[in-house]
Amino acid sequence: MTNNAVLTLRASLNEEIFSYLDLLLPEYSEQVKAGDFLYLLSQKIDCNNRINAELEAMAKTMYDYWFVQFDFPNANGKPYKSAGGKMVHNPNLKREIPAGWSDGSLWDIARYYNGLAMQKYRPTGSQFLPVIKIREMGEGVSESSERASPDIPREAIVDDGDVLFSWSATLDVKIWSQGKGALNQHIFKVTSEKSPKTFYYFELLAYLAHFKMMAAKRKTTMGHITQDHLKQSRICIPPTELRYQAHEQIEPILKKHLLHEKENQQLTKLRDWLLPMLINGQVTVV
Repeated sequence: MTNNAVLTLRASLNEEIFSYLDLLLPEYSEQVKAGDFLYLLSQKIDCNNRINAELEAMAKTMYDYWFVQFDFPNANGKPYKSAGGKMVHNPNLKREIPAGWSDGSLWDIARYYNGLAMQKYRPTGSQFLPVIKIREMGEGVSESSERASPDIPREAIVDDGDVLFSWSATLDVKIWSQGKGALNQHIFKVTSEKSPKTFYYFELLAYLAHFKMMAAKRKTTMGHITQDHLKQSRICIPPTELRYQAHEQIEPILKKHLLHEKENQQLTKLRDWLLPMLINGQVTVV
């Protein structure tokens, strides 16, 4: 058979070429059962994604209601601002905030640990941690992810539920859900002994648009956020007790979100593992 691809630099496929291919497929009834099973897996993944979108919106709405609209429950359980709660002008924020609140920076409410250059920590044995780079933050861990020794500083180890902030090039804030990993440079692991995770997570998420605007203005250089930018940021800070009251309401929602993400990862691995075996008849659906 002569293929035009031999005569050109661009390979091509057509119906005639496919007509020469012999495929070994299971019986049609088995194909139907396998297709139905894979479809159900995909439906469950889609369902979890839809639930997570609702959970994320629910948590964000609750956070905004308390700390953006200032309608957190007052002493009588009524929405503070809507019920006529006292508001005072803050000169640093240039707006009114509830009486008793203060202003500060993102640097004030959390600690930012920068990752390591993981090429210095290659694994020497069979045990390893996947390296979490900006790509992994966006696309998840894969077989092509780099590997690091598990014997790295404890602070550089990331666990499910940790808040990550990529501060260089691709700016993003995310709650990690891909299992234990090694934190690469250009990403902060954000923790705090002063504030609950829900507070600094949503404050970083809200400020992200401003950081991206700053990066966009520096068109000739790679956009990145420094410690100085974190220190120069201005945010509204509620009393500590109120932060933890909100956390008690919001954290269960984020935990459910994390559980659905973990389930989807397992379902995707199962689907991808089963697919080739179902196609070639190694396994069947009962």
